[in-house]
Amino acid sequence: MSEQKTKRHTAITETPNTNVATIEAYLRKYIAFAEPSYVLPLALWTVGTFCFQEFDAFPYLVVTSSTKRSGKSMLAEQLAFCCSNSRQFAAMTASTLFRSISDEQPTIFFDEAEALSSESASTMRAVLNVGYRKGQVIPRVSGKGISEFPTYCPKVFVLIGDVYDTLRDRSIIITMRRAEAPQRRLYTVAQEEGAMLRETTSEYVKQRIGEINDAYTEGFTLDFLTGRDEEIWMPLFCLARVFCPGRMEELSRCAVDIATEKTADSKRYTVLESDDTAADDEYAQRLLMDLYTTLLTGGKVIGSKEAIDALRAIPTAPWRKFRGSGLKIHDMANLLSRFGVRPVRIAKGSGRGNQKFLRGYKREDVESAVRKVK
Repeated sequence: MSEQKTKRHTAITETPNTNVATIEAYLRKYIAFAEPSYVLPLALWTVGTFCFQEFDAFPYLVVTSSTKRSGKSMLAEQLAFCCSNSRQFAAMTASTLFRSISDEQPTIFFDEAEALSSESASTMRAVLNVGYRKGQVIPRVSGKGISEFPTYCPKVFVLIGDVYDTLRDRSIIITMRRAEAPQRRLYTVAQEEGAMLRETTSEYVKQRIGEINDAYTEGFTLDFLTGRDEEIWMPLFCLARVFCPGRMEELSRCAVDIATEKTADSKRYTVLESDDTAADDEYAQRLLMDLYTTLLTGGKVIGSKEAIDALRAIPTAPWRKFRGSGLKIHDMANLLSRFGVRPVRIAKGSGRGNQKFLRGYKREDVESAVRKVK
């Protein structure tokens, strides 16, 4: 090993670098992740977009969920802000893809990528099936001859459900779920933060490109991963050796977990949870919390009609227009039943002559459900 390479190897094992942690903090600032294990690979993948040509293969990234409004597009935007030469496309022809890769060496973001699961997208699929590996080209007639267009560059696919199996096999899968964001995001502020990160990451990579190359050519194995997963995860492990060597064990755990998730049955949009069902889950939890707040100020029991009136009176609550005409007694019963809260017979008033019996809810039942949800 040359003296220069020895110095590089020493840097790989000893030099600390906070750039990866900075990208992680940027992603966590605005995105609620379903799994904490996603963030480190995403940060390393972002770094990799600045040096993907150093590797024989570079993984695709699939950002998916079973419903809308789960943060997929926001995550894609965050990544696009800080990745190298990002290009976002909601729709793209194969010829446009060829030209972009050939001329720009971009990081390409495919939003609404459900269309790639259809047979009508066969040309695009042929391009994407080989575009994760260096040196792969697609021949096309150009003028009077044939031109070979490169297909290799980092790519992100954003969709509901799964991409088709061959593309899924070449991807790191990030599954999003509906959750409240850690912090409200202002687009222009996040964009500026991402641009600053993009500049610093580009400089870090340029300064340490030799170390990255050394880490990749040393030939270590990831024998805890199988087949294609070892190939697509190798660049991220090489980058970790350079930029955050103390986190190799953590990355190994993340890689195994994320790769194993692909053993689950593939789901298409048509067989996924409906948007109505997912929305009802959100409204059910909101209803439980609003009813609990009402009971805290209103007593130990509340009648169903009284509860409806109180809920509709909350200025910022959705119950006045829920399902168009407002929350009804049977809507409330159905939504609360998800938490095991059901209407019971309660007595209102004091003394035999003044008591009325009606259906309603006990605070202790609602409180018990709230503790389980929290």
